[in-house]
Amino acid sequence: MINLIRRHLRSSLLHSLYSKENISLYSTLSLPSRSHIPMDMQEATSNPAMEGDQRNPNFEEEIQPYKIHVSSKYLSLTQKKLELTRLPHEVALPKEREWELGAPKNEIEPLIDFWLENYSWRTQEAHLNNSLPQYRIAFRLPPPSTSPPLRIHFVHIRSRHRHAIPLLLIPSSPLTNLSLIPLFAPLSDPASPTSTQPFHLVVPSIPGLGFSDPLQTPEAEGTVLEYTAMILNSIMLRLKYDFYLASATGSGRESAVGVDYHLPRLIGERFPGSCLGVSLLEPEVQSPRVGEGMSWVKFRVARFLKAAVFGYVKEDWRAMNLLRNKSKDTTKKDQVNEESPLLSGKKNKSLETVGVLGLREPTTLSYALCDSPVGLLAVFCSGLRKISPNHSLSPTEIIDVTSLAWLPGIEAGARFWAAAAKEIQAMSKKPPGPRTRVAITVFRVDGSDPDRYTCPAWATRKHNVVFTQRAVGLPGLVSWERVDVVVAGVRGLAREIGNLDPRLRSRRLEDVLMSDDEYSASEDDESGHDIQLNVGRPDTVANFNTNHGAA
Repeated sequence: MINLIRRHLRSSLLHSLYSKENISLYSTLSLPSRSHIPMDMQEATSNPAMEGDQRNPNFEEEIQPYKIHVSSKYLSLTQKKLELTRLPHEVALPKEREWELGAPKNEIEPLIDFWLENYSWRTQEAHLNNSLPQYRIAFRLPPPSTSPPLRIHFVHIRSRHRHAIPLLLIPSSPLTNLSLIPLFAPLSDPASPTSTQPFHLVVPSIPGLGFSDPLQTPEAEGTVLEYTAMILNSIMLRLKYDFYLASATGSGRESAVGVDYHLPRLIGERFPGSCLGVSLLEPEVQSPRVGEGMSWVKFRVARFLKAAVFGYVKEDWRAMNLLRNKSKDTTKKDQVNEESPLLSGKKNKSLETVGVLGLREPTTLSYALCDSPVGLLAVFCSGLRKISPNHSLSPTEIIDVTSLAWLPGIEAGARFWAAAAKEIQAMSKKPPGPRTRVAITVFRVDGSDPDRYTCPAWATRKHNVVFTQRAVGLPGLVSWERVDVVVAGVRGLAREIGNLDPRLRSRRLEDVLMSDDEYSASEDDESGHDIQLNVGRPDTVANFNTNHGAA
């Protein structure tokens, strides 16, 4: 009780010392308050479909702990389907060509046996529930929607370090929040917290993926990314993170229809009053073209001089020279574009890619993948192979990823990508949004794949780039294989935003008002807020409106 009073007094003092726009994001951080989000924390969206009534989200219930649970009946059905699987006949190919037509039988068959004989979902389920603080909140969509509340599943990890910064981690499509575990400890509890920035982590599952409900309202058709950005921002505000950073966890150029770039950037563009910066991995940006003003002039001058000016560095020219000097074998180029049409750099390929992936008719694809765990396993194995040919994921990890898609069903995710593809194409025809602060991370600077190298300076046409890093090698399975790169990008963003924006520096005053012992004691008092206690209680239901009041 004493600690609770201290926190209330500290909150009041901070609010009296700071103007509304500089309220400390930690002043009421852990209190399970039922108070409404301050009016000045709401952001106006530039989406015409979401303008009009300026009402705010009305959060009246506490966020409740949540434990994942899959029906035993469904697990039994999964086992039966695995046992009854009919594998296709194969064409005899030499070993170096065995992946040429897709996942080979000698890859899939041992995984089926492992799934049947050695894998236990209940063991993985218990581990996830015991090791991760999981929650669920439901948003009540406004009239005329008659859909049930939209329930969003998220992980919320409070760092034990006083100077931690709130960070929204956005899962790479089509992964769920439970696939990002390798990132959690390095970000929330670094080995040297005094010299390395720690973070409070909020990791939601995108609507329709994992254990989050899908967007089913007609209002969301054509604006699934806009709606998702609004939902994720609302979760951060509901947790009393008035100011926060966001980060992608997958390559924007390699993700399905570019979702890993467009969703994080939309959060930064639509809600600049709360999301102070976004860390992007390989954004979908192209080299400047004639008619694009000073961006093109700077590019041509820097390229002619091969100089480190205008945001370009020598490594950029080296990577681009490798591309220019590369053999222009037409067959090779066609093969690259066929394998990954999204990465060819041609914007008019986006919907064609949806057709190639079977997402032009997502429901048709779902009939097959919702009925066959082995079919879905083969799709994941093929995807893993293309992204990281020499990956070291264990059979358990491969089946974990597959199960997190198979058990909830893939149909909502497929529809999400199909709708996102159309939305992204429509957005590409509109003027750029606000220039938000971003960190840019690119791979392949060593020429490992010059066809797909993205120069960080190209992003300055759309974004205010405050930090860049260039990594050697391919992105691969980012959240497993390039954890250090993701973490470095987020910390670089936090450092630069902290130098530019006083709202991230407001923590220093609170450090004076609260000693280390007091902070540790308050964390102990609120341990129930971070672990599962009473899972029998209903999910939170909050009234969710599509319109935010102007800041």
